[in-house]
Amino acid sequence: MKKNLLSKTLVIGVIILFVGASVVSGINNNVKSSNAIDEIGNLNRGTETFYPTDDVYIDMRSPNGNTGSDVDLKLSNKYGATSDWERDLLFKFDISSIPSGALIESATLKIFYYQYLDTNPAGRELTLYRITSNWNEDSVTWNTRPNLAAETTASSVVPSSPGAWMEWEVTTDVKDFVDGEEANYGWQILDETYWGGPNLPTPKFHSKEYSANGNDYIPYLEIDVLEPHMAFLFGRIENLNAEGDLTTFDAVRLRYLQFSPFSFNTYASGEEIAVVGSGLGIITTSFAFGFFSAALL
Repeated sequence: MKKNLLSKTLVIGVIILFVGASVVSGINNNVKSSNAIDEIGNLNRGTETFYPTDDVYIDMRSPNGNTGSDVDLKLSNKYGATSDWERDLLFKFDISSIPSGALIESATLKIFYYQYLDTNPAGRELTLYRITSNWNEDSVTWNTRPNLAAETTASSVVPSSPGAWMEWEVTTDVKDFVDGEEANYGWQILDETYWGGPNLPTPKFHSKEYSANGNDYIPYLEIDVLEPHMAFLFGRIENLNAEGDLTTFDAVRLRYLQFSPFSFNTYASGEEIAVVGSGLGIITTSFAFGFFSAALL
C-alpha cells in the first residue's frame, strides 16, 4: 500500500510539473519557463544613490577651456546679446554595481540649484539628453564635447528661487545602461529656450567638487532597484498583468519558500509581486505555483 501511494505521489508531482511547464508556454507570456533553477534568495528591493564620477560645464565662449575642477556648474542659452553664450552641463555615473537583469523601477538625476547670474531663470525649461560618446571631466571642452542622442530624455523647469533641487527622470536610459542596450556615457543638460538679449538667465549648480557640506548638495543619481531572486511561490493572487518579460500580480494569500537558509513567509493582500526571467511553474489569473525569479514591489 505504501509503495503504491509513493508511486501515485511521484506521478502526480511529475504531472504538476509537466502541466506547469506546458501552461507556461501558452498563456500570453504570463510566466517564463526553464529547466534550471539558478539560485534561491529573498524578494529584494532597495534605493541606491550614486554620485558623479565626472561632472563639468562646457562653455562656448571658452571653446578650449576645461572646468572639471570648478565647484559650480553654469548653464545658459546660446542666444544672449550675441549667439555664442551657450553653456551646457555634463554628468557621468558609474552604476556597474547594479547587475544585469535587475529591475529598474525608477531613476532620477538630481542637482542643487543654489544661485543665478543676471536675470532670474525661474520657469525656464532645461532639457536633458543621453550622451552617446565617451568623455571625461579632466579634458572635455566645448570643442571636444561628446555626441548626443537625437531625442530628449527628460526636461525640468527652474524653480522660482534658488535653494532647491531640480530633477530629471531617466529611468529608460538607466534600464538601457544596465541591460547593455546602450553604453553609459551619462547625460548633458541644456537651456534650449531662446533668450536673445543681454542679462542672460544663468542658473548655477553645485558640482561634485563642492565639499562645504560633504555630499549634501552635490549632484546624485537615485535608482530604485528590484533585484529578483529564485523562490518557490504558491497561493492565491489577483490583478495579473503581463508586459513583455515582466509579470506582476497582487498577493492575496501567497506563500514564499526559501531553502538556504530556510525561511517561509506569507504575503498578505495588497502586496505586489513581480516575476521576471526564467522559472518553472504555473501562473493563472488567480493562482501561482512553482519556482520563479521574483521581487517584491
